[in-house]
Amino acid sequence: MNQLYTRFSTLRRSVPFSLRLQLAAWYTIAFAVLLLLTGAVFYQYLERSLEASVDTDLQIRAQQIAGGLVVHNGTLNMSDLTAALPGFGIAPQAQGARLSDVNQGVLVRLLDAHGVLLGETPAFRALRVPGASVTQPLQGAPWQGTVLSTDEQEVRLYSRTLTTGGNPVAVIQVGESLFTLHTLLHQLVAALLVVGFLVLLACAVGSYLLAGRSFAPIQRLAETARKIKAGDLHQRVPVPPVRDEVQYLALTLNEMLDSLDQSFSRQRRFVADASHELRTPVAVIRNKIEVAVLRPRSPDDYCTVLHSIHAETERLSHLISDLLALARGDEGQARFERETVRLDQLVESVAANADGLAQKRGIRLSVQAPQPVTLIGDEARLIQVILNLLDNAIRYTNAGGQVLLSLQTTSSETQLVVRDTGIGIAPEHLPHLFERFYRADPSRRRTGGSGTGLGLAIVEWIVRAHGGSIVAESQMGRGSCFTVTLPLTPQASEAAAVARETHC
Repeated sequence: MNQLYTRFSTLRRSVPFSLRLQLAAWYTIAFAVLLLLTGAVFYQYLERSLEASVDTDLQIRAQQIAGGLVVHNGTLNMSDLTAALPGFGIAPQAQGARLSDVNQGVLVRLLDAHGVLLGETPAFRALRVPGASVTQPLQGAPWQGTVLSTDEQEVRLYSRTLTTGGNPVAVIQVGESLFTLHTLLHQLVAALLVVGFLVLLACAVGSYLLAGRSFAPIQRLAETARKIKAGDLHQRVPVPPVRDEVQYLALTLNEMLDSLDQSFSRQRRFVADASHELRTPVAVIRNKIEVAVLRPRSPDDYCTVLHSIHAETERLSHLISDLLALARGDEGQARFERETVRLDQLVESVAANADGLAQKRGIRLSVQAPQPVTLIGDEARLIQVILNLLDNAIRYTNAGGQVLLSLQTTSSETQLVVRDTGIGIAPEHLPHLFERFYRADPSRRRTGGSGTGLGLAIVEWIVRAHGGSIVAESQMGRGSCFTVTLPLTPQASEAAAVARETHC
């Protein structure tokens, strides 16, 4: 069995069948099974109908024979029957008596009430008649069944009694060969096989043609998709006007191509921006080193150069870390802890650390976290969100300005709001703020620090990973407002309620 399966698998691999051919084959097989079942049911029904017709003819014939017999003073007169049936009488005793063909002769036999033979036709003598065909009618119930002749021919036999005054007088047996019926059925089967073969052949050809016509739109889709290269994702597959599975496939392919086009565009832009950002600090470091080695310098000059190189390497290190974090996030490899976090305490702690930078720039930093807020999340990532938003707000706020960090909580979510009185953002730049390396107008140029241009992109990634959202609002010259919305899970809501009770 294993060898047979191996050979079949090898043959299937060496002679691959197309989907069109497989579909046509399955349709043909299904139609063949249906045709076979229908033919078998029709054959059985026709055979039983013909046999029932034969039984009815035998009953009528037996009734006619009974009507031709006359009983007078207990004596049965068979003169009319003898005249109507040539050769009817007692079987000859000669050993060489020739039997008539059951398919040609008349099959009639007459017995008295004691089962003694009164007369029979020559053809009837070739039948093998069971005793029940005589005893059962004498007991009051007609008998009918199929018997065999001496040459194994099937004959349908019917037996009934002739009664006078309620008493059986004789048993009448009539029969008819089933050879003609079987011949007719065999011819019918042969005709059905020929017609069925032609119908199956027509079904196979028709199924193959219809399958080809059905797969024609898919073939066009495949040819168009084959033409689309990675560098030419602007083409789209044609969408059929009929609302069917092919149209759904075409729409799905176009949606996939749109997604791939956007993904490749983001990737190309990301690679270009990353290359530009990485090239800048490397060029600065290289330039400083080349200037430093042109001629001997004092130790203080070398220290100044080394400090400058260290600052650029720090910026380069931050940029590489941010790129690595975003790359892992895109691939779904970044791990997020699921732990209970007191967001209000986190906000106050981060704000305390950033207060020194704010005072250095002459900016007033204030925090509003009136009640405990507990949620499930990654504490380190949430610290990065708060720190990046605060750093962004302080960097683009002029001296004498103000930065407000507040928490607003409902029963199902909490909002972290960072509001500043800085220089603001132009409306046309707001939709692109969270894109990687996006450059806004020159008024929001970097004002110092080691920013990498990926801070807001990382913030959005972390917030979305926590099931939240972030929205930016701004007015030129009046400041900006970043609102982070984070959901509170049922467990976090219960923890928040416990925290409130503890706080009270």
